[in-house]
Amino acid sequence: MFQQSHQRPFSLKPLAASLLMVSATMLSACGGSSDSDDSHEHTEIDTEGRLALFDTDSSQLKVLDLDNSQVLAAMAIDGEVPSLYASPGYRYVVATQRGDNRVQFVDGGLYTEDHGDHLHDYAETPSLLSLTLSGNKPTHYTRVGDQAVIFYDGGDAASSKVEVISDAGLGAGHTDAVLELENAMHGVAELVGDQLFVTYRDASITDTTLPAAVERYHRDGNSFQFEHRYDETCPLLHGAGVSNRWVGFGCSDGLLVMDLNDSDYGATRLANPDALAEGSRFGTLSGHTSVAELVAVAGDQVFVVRPESASSVFTRLPLDEGVGLVTQGFADEGEVFYLLGDDGVLRLFDTDDGWALEHSVRVTGAVAEDGESPAVTVSESEDRIFVLDTADREVVEVDADDGVVLRTLDLDFAPAGLVWVGLIDDDHGSHSH
Repeated sequence: MFQQSHQRPFSLKPLAASLLMVSATMLSACGGSSDSDDSHEHTEIDTEGRLALFDTDSSQLKVLDLDNSQVLAAMAIDGEVPSLYASPGYRYVVATQRGDNRVQFVDGGLYTEDHGDHLHDYAETPSLLSLTLSGNKPTHYTRVGDQAVIFYDGGDAASSKVEVISDAGLGAGHTDAVLELENAMHGVAELVGDQLFVTYRDASITDTTLPAAVERYHRDGNSFQFEHRYDETCPLLHGAGVSNRWVGFGCSDGLLVMDLNDSDYGATRLANPDALAEGSRFGTLSGHTSVAELVAVAGDQVFVVRPESASSVFTRLPLDEGVGLVTQGFADEGEVFYLLGDDGVLRLFDTDDGWALEHSVRVTGAVAEDGESPAVTVSESEDRIFVLDTADREVVEVDADDGVVLRTLDLDFAPAGLVWVGLIDDDHGSHSH
């Protein structure tokens, strides 16, 4: 059954008016105590967080306050429409521009500092960082725990490279570590603790830029030390994901998975399931550090993957006949997995209950074949999923537990891209995309 909101939509006020409502300095500060024997307690800000969206009309990245539905700040970003991601600590917006060979960062303004005897939350006006990264074709962005990796594909005159970022590093104006690779490839990397799993393309492969193998490195400060190249091949490798047990890569003929519980991080090849459509392959993987299983996507088919299972390695998640997949991911601390179909329906699966389909909620109209696809982001402070309806210029907020639309935010600009930033609930795990 489809569930829709009957609440009155919010309308965004003009930028100039909204900026008057926000102080350029901290909205909360450490106050003194009249009793010198009193110790500070955690000074908390009760906030739903903020959304960053790109306005294609004005070429600006806009940050929206979810507490009052106001645009807090707008920053010009020239060039192509950026892909938007959250930093590992969800303070910063990571804006990658593959065609412009550039990565920029926006401070979302919500963060927590450790003051020794207490933690203190802050809310400031969003701002564009002076730090800008340059590299040939920044393409894949993956995030696990308190660090993230940007993979640069490289090109004819440049090799691929891996660059590691963290919130602490971004705040200090630098990246954390760099690995320069031997040649160019359309690759990907996953950094789990101090172990970097990164794609490898032999120089003899000249008919494609896709790699066919995986290497493992050990991070040592701001550099990496080579550990191992896996003998198990992964032809036409594309896509990677991390769960709390596995690192997985998509191959043309199946999956290559490494066991994080194995001291040697041993690899296993998983052949494509019989249910996979003819001529299809896995090219996208999703994982969550609170969930044991991986999710592998091949076209419009989605499979839960249990590499250790003796009888049911692949279990297909249902989409209605004729429905195409728009996007997918985890929410609610990994307890919910969502699929958004091109019929405009968000399907919510309970990962703790055998991946059962719990709710189906309509969030957009049907997606036109030649139209801009909706975007989805999730909150790390509440059990919320936000869907950007690019066609109707609105953001739909969904309760991930109950599967109901809570409100709709109307936008007065042409949006592209969506990401949540804010204060993290300690119980929420990190995602790998």
